[in-house]
Amino acid sequence: MHVAARAQLIDAEATALVATLPALPPARLAALEAEAQALAAALDGAAAAVATALAAVIAEYRAGRAALEGWGVVAAAAHALARAAAAPASAGGLAAVVFELETLLPPRAAAPARTASPDVPLTALVRRP
Repeated sequence: MHVAARAQLIDAEATALVATLPALPPARLAALEAEAQALAAALDGAAAAVATALAAVIAEYRAGRAALEGWGVVAAAAHALARAAAAPASAGGLAAVVFELETLLPPRAAAPARTASPDVPLTALVRRP
């Protein structure tokens, strides 16, 4: 199937799932996630980044870890992806779409704090009266 047609199917499915809120069917979400991942592999550049972020957000919805209020952002991102796949020359502004999708993802864990080693050997420390 052509890339633009696949993106249109993702757009149509994401829009159709708005009617099922608050109960998003896990099977439909899994199929939508798989299709977004496949589309990301077929695209390049900013459109691929949108498809990858879209797949990650859909995975969060499938796991029940995303707020239902954000599904409108998912549907809008799917529409932007469909437009970018249909006319790659008009793919401006996709970085903003990726940013909006990433706001729906859980925060990334910060790197664990490193334990500092003392500058002075412990044997050199002496308690003074």
